[in-house]
Amino acid sequence: MKQLSKFPNQELLSAEGPFVTLYQKVELTPPNTEREQIKFKNQLKKAQNLLEEECEGPNCHALLEQMEKVPNDKSFWAVNKGTVAFFFTPTETYYYRLNTSIQDSVEFDERPNVLPMIQEFQYIENYYLLCLNYDKFSLYQGMLNKIEPVELPEDAPTTIEEVMGYEYTNPQQNTGGIAGSSNVHGTTELSDEREKDLKNYYRAIDTFIFENYTRESQLPVILFALTENQAAFRDISKNKMLSEERIESSPSQLNDQQIEKEVAKLSERVIKERHNAVLSRYRETTPQYKLGDQLQDLVVASMEGRIEILFIDKNIEVKGSINEDGILDYGGDNNLLNQVALSVMQKNGKVYVVERAQMPEMKDVAAILRY
Repeated sequence: MKQLSKFPNQELLSAEGPFVTLYQKVELTPPNTEREQIKFKNQLKKAQNLLEEECEGPNCHALLEQMEKVPNDKSFWAVNKGTVAFFFTPTETYYYRLNTSIQDSVEFDERPNVLPMIQEFQYIENYYLLCLNYDKFSLYQGMLNKIEPVELPEDAPTTIEEVMGYEYTNPQQNTGGIAGSSNVHGTTELSDEREKDLKNYYRAIDTFIFENYTRESQLPVILFALTENQAAFRDISKNKMLSEERIESSPSQLNDQQIEKEVAKLSERVIKERHNAVLSRYRETTPQYKLGDQLQDLVVASMEGRIEILFIDKNIEVKGSINEDGILDYGGDNNLLNQVALSVMQKNGKVYVVERAQMPEMKDVAAILRY
């Protein structure tokens, strides 16, 4: 059983089916893990009934075994709110913890139904938030505008005193900068030494976060720090996952709720900017590199890897399937747009699921083709 945080995830997209896709909306206000456990048990029963009706062959038993492995206990469901998305295959179970609320559902199909969760990741993927001061740091894991503290191991370079072995005096108190300066004889060398130590401390933090978090997860790191600390850290950082997005102020006196408010401001701005940018891109694209509601053309283009960006109206559902020759067959229970979205993502295209009012030219589906 694997918890995923990055989306799209190529391991999930390339996994062998069939799939049972299960979404469970979690609302624990007040906390009621027992209710979620009962609901999940009922969801699994629905899945079992689906398999009995629609599944054939040895994969059916393997899927049932995977579903039985989920730890349906209080600790698993002890989250405030959001959604847990499960993707069961005959050989593995993948799951996401989502910040957004998605209605409960259970589906059985050859491919996973990822369409409901695309909105969570389309503008801002999951990330780490590094709250950095001159002498200490803390780390959070973020989903949109929600953050959770990361429990650091004992050997983490949490404070400069732990790393450098002595109490560190803040060089920013009197000078407003990291290095500072002084006209008093003998203090300039001390200030230079303090600056070197601070940079060494920041290098230790950078290395620690890369080796323990971002190297494997490949999630971006958003830096929350004063302007001068931003500059100093970025100057020494070797972590390619350090994001250009940032919060330029001091986190030192803020509690988790106040930090989350600052994150919400950043999240709102980034979503608006990126949404406007992709719509501008569509408007500026010449007609020969656009597709609209011509579903058969969209199906072919997605299979050939010609779609760079796909827009889908979140309230539109088209029942149908795609055969091996790329021909669209209407009818049945399969969500055709989910299949097209999967095809686009498997070929490194980008998919946006948006409200009708945000759709390019108010279409049901629209696409920008690769040049």
